[in-house]
Amino acid sequence: MRLKRLIPFAMLAGCFAWSSHTGGLKYIPIYEGLTIRAQKSSPPHVAFEETIRPNSNFSEWDHFQSMMPVALGVEKKSPALFAKKVVLAEMTIQKQVETVATNVRSEASSASVGYSADDAWMSQLSNAQRNRLQAAQVRDDVLNHDWQQEPSWAESAAAALEKSGLINSRGDVLAPNNKKGIAVNGVRGESLDRPSVQRSSASDVNQNSFASSANGSDGSQSFVGGNSSSAVTTGVRRIVGPIEITGGLAVTNEHHIEIRRNDEGVLKELGRVDLMKGTYNIDVEQTTGTVVARLVNKEGKTMGEGSFRLNRLVAGTQNLLSGPKIKVEPHPDYTVALTGAYNSKANDAAPAQTRVTFVKGVSDVKVNREGIASMENVTRGSSTVMRAAAPKHLETTNLIVSGKESRSTLYPESMVTALMDIIAQHRNESYEGAPSLIWGKVMLDGKPVSGIEVTVETAPDLKPIYFNQFMMPDMNLTKTSDNGLYVFVQVPTGFHSLLATRSDSIFGYVNVVSEEGAVAQGDLEATMKNESVPLRVFDAFSGEPISATVTMQSLSEDLSVPTGATTVSLPHLNRFGLTRVHADGADYIPARYVYNDNDDFIHFPLVRWEWLRAIKSFMKINEMPKSGLIVGFVPDEDFEVFLAAYDNFNQQDIVYFDMQGRILQNHKGAAGGGFVIYNVPEDTHEVVVTGTRTQKIYSRVVPVDANSLSVLNFRE
Repeated sequence: MRLKRLIPFAMLAGCFAWSSHTGGLKYIPIYEGLTIRAQKSSPPHVAFEETIRPNSNFSEWDHFQSMMPVALGVEKKSPALFAKKVVLAEMTIQKQVETVATNVRSEASSASVGYSADDAWMSQLSNAQRNRLQAAQVRDDVLNHDWQQEPSWAESAAAALEKSGLINSRGDVLAPNNKKGIAVNGVRGESLDRPSVQRSSASDVNQNSFASSANGSDGSQSFVGGNSSSAVTTGVRRIVGPIEITGGLAVTNEHHIEIRRNDEGVLKELGRVDLMKGTYNIDVEQTTGTVVARLVNKEGKTMGEGSFRLNRLVAGTQNLLSGPKIKVEPHPDYTVALTGAYNSKANDAAPAQTRVTFVKGVSDVKVNREGIASMENVTRGSSTVMRAAAPKHLETTNLIVSGKESRSTLYPESMVTALMDIIAQHRNESYEGAPSLIWGKVMLDGKPVSGIEVTVETAPDLKPIYFNQFMMPDMNLTKTSDNGLYVFVQVPTGFHSLLATRSDSIFGYVNVVSEEGAVAQGDLEATMKNESVPLRVFDAFSGEPISATVTMQSLSEDLSVPTGATTVSLPHLNRFGLTRVHADGADYIPARYVYNDNDDFIHFPLVRWEWLRAIKSFMKINEMPKSGLIVGFVPDEDFEVFLAAYDNFNQQDIVYFDMQGRILQNHKGAAGGGFVIYNVPEDTHEVVVTGTRTQKIYSRVVPVDANSLSVLNFRE
């Protein structure tokens, strides 16, 4: 602050000041203009003394520095230390390279090439192969061994079967012995009822081996039981780790745990679970995909699930790997925790009489005492718009995905009215009608972040309002403060995409659905943890890879996929995202896709123009203005599909097809096929698929524009 003078400088040649050193008044002449600056908490006389005597000692630390140090020495001096230089003699290690010894060598060839006519094949070996051959020759004398005298593989197998009592010396099959089996690498497999053995020559064995490999059979399966855990072959790795059943789940006689490797939607090897020891083990041929453990009841319903990605394991040549702990938790549903904006604690219950709806009001649920609302029997990866309302509060909308407990806040009407008054006074504007807001927080791994700019990509004219450290809206702030809070007012209704940036770099994104008189929950989350995910673009019916350009919300730039397959690094977040795929050729329709950053893999099936035109012509469907198309693929089971909150939708505009793309006339979907919905009005829709066998609900949120195509994958 500045201390104002009582008399102008032109009329004052000096002034009196109280001096703490002399204990009285002291006259100090002033020859130049004087400005005294000090903190608001400092008394005026202290500021005056610091200005007049800038070198005065007002600090206790300066007093300590002026004192002479006290030497704490000893009377006797320590003896001097001496070091002796030690010189080590040079060490030299030499090794003579041993040559490959063979039986016959010609003198002429040994002088030039070094190999005989019979051993000329050695000159074609690489250095690594030649070194391995030399080591084997020194160790076992392999080149001088007569391999023709050794028994063939078929003869060795017949000898093993004869020793086990399954065949006699003539090769006849004996009665099966259920108590005996064949030991391979110390592991005893199951006995075979009708083993087939044929004695043949070495050339026949090679031909038979080639034929069996061409037919896709594995020779190791001929003499060992079908249990994958009983045989360890080349390239197979065993993963062993702990397993835990949590979240209130229990295993009874009507339940079983299934553990398998899932590689891009295809189930692979089957593992085992030891409930007594609390461990699992599975033999995998490749370390790609995901190991999934499911708790299933006798009706086939999944009660709980846990998984981990195999790319997290350390790559190497070890056949035994230690896997992470798998936590089998309750099956992912729609779950949301509701709190009031005035609650002092994050775990406070929701306001009284709070109601929650999912899937555009199809499911209306109550909120329990802890403020939790949930919807069951929902598949993993489903998405919906949650709507929550309470008396004297504005409605809150939140686009959520299953498998994650989302958090939403209910804002009192009085709080929103006060906020709108503050903004109106500052902007000299008047806001009439029901307010539509986007209210959220910017977070990094669950903690608020400052210095972030938030924009609405679908409405760039909207200006954000940030909250200061006192939780008050501050119109002078251009970025988030320490609490990470922001709000947009007078937001147009519809689907919106928000983008958070820091220093021109993308920090995160979120998609919201704004409605009139409601608050859209727009929490922007980011994480430091990324995962590598396989991505494929292919023809929906032939599976042929297609070259395309992919635009994803998670990536700052367009992704070129010239071969139809690549790997992308995505944030490890359970978050709803949108993608646009544009094939390089003109045969396929550019389409919008829905994905999740937490997906184990991302597939983009493309459909042709001619295929959609042929269906529309055959079914005699009239195209409506301002409408779009939705194509869906359902691989798991037979199904039916409908648009939520569109009870009067024309069922003739829904066409089902099989896995080859042929039209089904029974108005029901088949596993492996899908559906086409024509004349979908412009809106934010929720497409719901119900499984015929399990009655599971597959739900996807998708914004539909006029003359646009949206492609959905309903895969769990």
